[in-house]
Amino acid sequence: MRPTLAVVLITRDAAHLLERTLSAVSFADSTLVVDSGSTDGTRELAEKLGARVVLQPEWKGYGHQKSYALSLVEGDWILVLDADEVVDPELASEIRRVTATRGEVSGYSMRRVNFFGSDRIRFGNSRPSYVDRLFQSGRGRISQHRVHERVLIEGPVERLKGELCHFTSESISHRVRKNDEYAAVAAEDWFQQGRRASLMQLLLVGPLSLLRDLVLKGGILEGKTGVVLASLGAFYSFSKHAKLWELANRDRGQ
Repeated sequence: MRPTLAVVLITRDAAHLLERTLSAVSFADSTLVVDSGSTDGTRELAEKLGARVVLQPEWKGYGHQKSYALSLVEGDWILVLDADEVVDPELASEIRRVTATRGEVSGYSMRRVNFFGSDRIRFGNSRPSYVDRLFQSGRGRISQHRVHERVLIEGPVERLKGELCHFTSESISHRVRKNDEYAAVAAEDWFQQGRRASLMQLLLVGPLSLLRDLVLKGGILEGKTGVVLASLGAFYSFSKHAKLWELANRDRGQ
């Protein structure tokens, strides 16, 4: 029999994204959505689109939630997606081709292209990069990072043609909220590891981040969009260290 393909993703208030994401992988044999407590109709929409939906409101971070989802999924091949990622037609064709059989390749990486609003990002820190997302059952797992988790594949990994379109930032406000959430988690993890923010880090991390993204990674070639993204990224870098400093101050005051 032909091997089966299962798609797995986690959600929280993603109704405005879900139809586009799931429609692009409607060829899969099954879809599992693990939701952390949406109030916008995400679960109902996912079920309407043919997905199996599991509610898991006990949030312990992205890595833990995806690992839990992975423990529930059934399929010979597993494709891990985020709710804001869309498989383009060429990549969909490639996925269908490689999952038609089981061979020596453990998994595949795909070229992810980030979008800021409707702008496709070509340069800077958000330039296209390859991410591992597709693997044979039993050969992949999720890192336990609370944010910026990754798919880890054991064995040979090859690249697929096509693109995974990542609509990561809907607006500046959306990006600021996401950065603030991620910075708080990063600061908490650093604090628990015993790290502390130095004066030099607070002074230099923002400017150095701006220099890296605009000059070393070519973000200036994106024009105004590149400047906005690099500036938001610089403030995100600063925020992590500032929040770490704040945690240390609170700890001393107790």
